[in-house]
Amino acid sequence: MANAYFEAMSAKGFSYSTTASVRKFQCPRCGFSFSLVYARAIACQGCSEAVKGCPKVRCAKCDFEFLLRDTPDVYGKNQERTLADHICRIVGKRDSGLGIEVFNR
Repeated sequence: MANAYFEAMSAKGFSYSTTASVRKFQCPRCGFSFSLVYARAIACQGCSEAVKGCPKVRCAKCDFEFLLRDTPDVYGKNQERTLADHICRIVGKRDSGLGIEVFNR
């Protein structure tokens, strides 16, 4: 049930990057379940690396950081980079929509 949104999007033919960004990850330290979009919007808010293709995920509950490639369904550096770049574009569009200007993207 935790990944129902991910599964529905996959069934409709959304891209790997889009579906992977909403798939639930589980923090290896505290077990909190969250999506990459949620992590970037909450835990990574204000971090300059969040809009520069950061390959890490930060738990919004305990603040633990781990690499995207260490999560299920992310296989190797290529998928890690694809997903990191995709979420970077999402965060960038969100910031632009809010009138937030980020330099050195």
